[in-house]
Amino acid sequence: MIAQFGPLKNLSIEEESKLMEYNSKCVHRDKYSPSQRQLLYPFNQTALISLISFQDTISEFSSHLPVKKGILAAGMVKEEIRLSKAGINKLTDLLFNYGYRSKKYGVIVERMSCYDPHNAILFFNNQRKVMAYIEICFDCMGMKFSSKKINTGENCTEKFSMLKDFFISKGIKFVSIDHTDEL
Repeated sequence: MIAQFGPLKNLSIEEESKLMEYNSKCVHRDKYSPSQRQLLYPFNQTALISLISFQDTISEFSSHLPVKKGILAAGMVKEEIRLSKAGINKLTDLLFNYGYRSKKYGVIVERMSCYDPHNAILFFNNQRKVMAYIEICFDCMGMKFSSKKINTGENCTEKFSMLKDFFISKGIKFVSIDHTDEL
């Protein structure tokens, strides 16, 4: 068996760029079964998972997640949807089974420099305390995590759009700063 390392032929910058763009698109793979996804942190330690939208009325520069010492500040929460088992299954499938077509020739990582989050995935324990979270800024395509143990899989180019569509499909309307007048 012969292993091939590197390109089969010399590619132009334009050809390599097109390959990077193509390979950065999302593809679904059955990498993890539903039971395997449930074993991943924090899905394996939570009693309840909610999607929220929030608006920070205090800071004029950037929103921040309305959670202090595990307590959700309900006054800043615009919407909260508790996920059913089917919803959690769909979310974990989206996070862990969608990834790059290939990493050969590199991938494109899209991210803006702004960060003004208005959405989050909250993981609650049995006492309804937030034990973990994924804070999301759909406008900037950025995320912050409560722990380095949290993994959301590969950030293929359509993943933020798919995640935003998931939030909307579950009833969250406030998913972008452009939607501030709708609520």
